[in-house]
Amino acid sequence: MEKVRTFQASSMPEALELVKRELGPEAVILGTRQIEGKLLGKGKVEITAALPRGLNVRGPQLKPAAAPPPTSSPPDLPAGAQAFYETLLQNEVAEELARRLALQAAELAGRASPDPVTLRQVLRQTIARLVPRAGGIRLTSGQTRRVALVGPAGAGKTTTLAKLAAQFKLRMRKRVAILSLDMQRLGADDQMRRYAEIIGVPLYTAQTIGAVKHTLRSMEPADLLLIDTHGVNSADRSHFARLATMLRAARPDEVHLVLPASMAPQVQQRMLGHFEPLGVSRVVLTHLDEAVGLGVLLSTIDKLQYGLSYVTDGESVPNHITDACPQRLAEVILG
Repeated sequence: MEKVRTFQASSMPEALELVKRELGPEAVILGTRQIEGKLLGKGKVEITAALPRGLNVRGPQLKPAAAPPPTSSPPDLPAGAQAFYETLLQNEVAEELARRLALQAAELAGRASPDPVTLRQVLRQTIARLVPRAGGIRLTSGQTRRVALVGPAGAGKTTTLAKLAAQFKLRMRKRVAILSLDMQRLGADDQMRRYAEIIGVPLYTAQTIGAVKHTLRSMEPADLLLIDTHGVNSADRSHFARLATMLRAARPDEVHLVLPASMAPQVQQRMLGHFEPLGVSRVVLTHLDEAVGLGVLLSTIDKLQYGLSYVTDGESVPNHITDACPQRLAEVILG
């Protein structure tokens, strides 16, 4: 990355608009944080962003280096698919993927020149069919469902877990407990404890395999046990091995890999390969509101090896989390 910049605003949309205006749509979000925020609300937002290497500075803004203008349509694309193709490109969908989706959309539309309403409807259906939905957490009466969240540092695991705890406890009236294995980050346990106190769920912590097993034997009955884990670096093999051992002791029924939607697709693919040995079964996409170009989400979704369970688009607990509805994601991508 080059030319790392920090932007502050009173809301996430305002901060993202600053990023777009100053760095352009090619900008990559490196991190976000709340400033003077409150636990269950939004405060001031700070975004750190940069441009990938190879982009040049022109005046006060950063713009991509000169490149040959793309053709309006690939040579082998039928005339009836051109409108679909161009609309997808305008929404920042990668060219090869846009071409494939345009062909599918044109076939689904069954007409050479669709009107704007039909165009959008068909594109929404085509994109929705691409989303590998796995569904959210489903509970079974009389059984404790154990669900672990794993992922890189800063992906939003703890906040996502708090949102899930609040939804199942406060809205669905289920018995929920939290087991925190996240003892690596300074103050991580304190943050989870504050969430647990406000939501009204018991919080258990464990630093050893023995402590995990003891907790599972002695904890109060629960419909859902959410397992919080610490973020691990792909190069930190010792911490990753320890996390894997702790998770085996916890015996989760589901392992959801939490990935930021703003993360570059190639990095997301590396994360998928890195965390796969932990028994990943589903993927949660977070920070949907921070993705500068939502069309790039399709590249991520297209390459996912697992179905999506949830998406999040803000920091508010218990809000800003929904099941990974294909139709909703299609609307988000289309703008």
